[in-house]
Amino acid sequence: MLIMKKDKVLYLYLYLYRVVSLILLLLVSMPGVAGGLSPMTMNFDDGGSAIYYSFDKSLTSPGDVVGPIKNLIFVIAGSGCGSMGRFLPEYFTGLEGESGRTRIFVLQKRFIAEMADGQKCSDDFVRADHISQWHVDQLKFIRARLAEIAVAPGRVVLLGISEGAELVPLLAVDLPQVTHMVLLSHSGMNAGRVYHALAADYPHMARGWQELQAVLASRPADPDSASIHSRSWRYWKEILDLPETESLLTSKLPILLGAGGADRLIPVHSLDQLQHQFIEAGNDHLRILQYPLADHGLMGPTHNYLPDFMWQLDLWLSESKILTP
Repeated sequence: MLIMKKDKVLYLYLYLYRVVSLILLLLVSMPGVAGGLSPMTMNFDDGGSAIYYSFDKSLTSPGDVVGPIKNLIFVIAGSGCGSMGRFLPEYFTGLEGESGRTRIFVLQKRFIAEMADGQKCSDDFVRADHISQWHVDQLKFIRARLAEIAVAPGRVVLLGISEGAELVPLLAVDLPQVTHMVLLSHSGMNAGRVYHALAADYPHMARGWQELQAVLASRPADPDSASIHSRSWRYWKEILDLPETESLLTSKLPILLGAGGADRLIPVHSLDQLQHQFIEAGNDHLRILQYPLADHGLMGPTHNYLPDFMWQLDLWLSESKILTP
């Protein structure tokens, strides 16, 4: 595991990124201030739809010849019904295309409006908010976007944020084009083990865990309606059954994991345990970046570490060879 240490030059570089990022994030968080991107619509075979965003990052100047796309990054966002559109493209400050021209796609879950703040999720959202639906929708979306690219990119990256990281290894199995996996603000542990571990540390989590186990003991007549912790029975059943760690350990793809050491949603010592599991399995494809003072959003007491993680992601990709079809 790598704990980030700064020399003077790196500190200055990152400090500038953080100052800019903090200003941008404050701006997009202000009521009535929208992000800089307009959404597009993805239509699904069952008649449903979801909005998505697409934008490029490249180290080019006006007038420069724009080269081919080297990286496609498909982002699977975290939990809830808040729109990432409020924070785009500023969320990816730090990932500027040092590894080559990069196109980023962000597909939202169904029933998330363009500027939704996530304070209250609709019943329709709750019914569609579960792993099997996310899986089908993301596969359809990613395959459609890949088919649109005239020249195959060298790298196809799945980036899962928090809850979205649960889906990354599952998608990678179904998409042979994927070359890299990235988990942000995630422990790499199975969701059930995470909840159980946190329940041992926090009394309120213990009560919630006991309630959840009682509800899951029997299948209700309507498994898609809200039943506990504002989520459906199907949501909990599917996400707790996912073998996240096992899927990561058997993958041969490079994996980058970034997390905050002060993240209260990640069990203590879980990253050390994950690193040890990879070593025991003879899998050397995992790289962990831990920011000791950062929380779930990679915010520290005085610094925003998210731009540094994005920069490290860019550098990590630049270290990988471009794959050609």
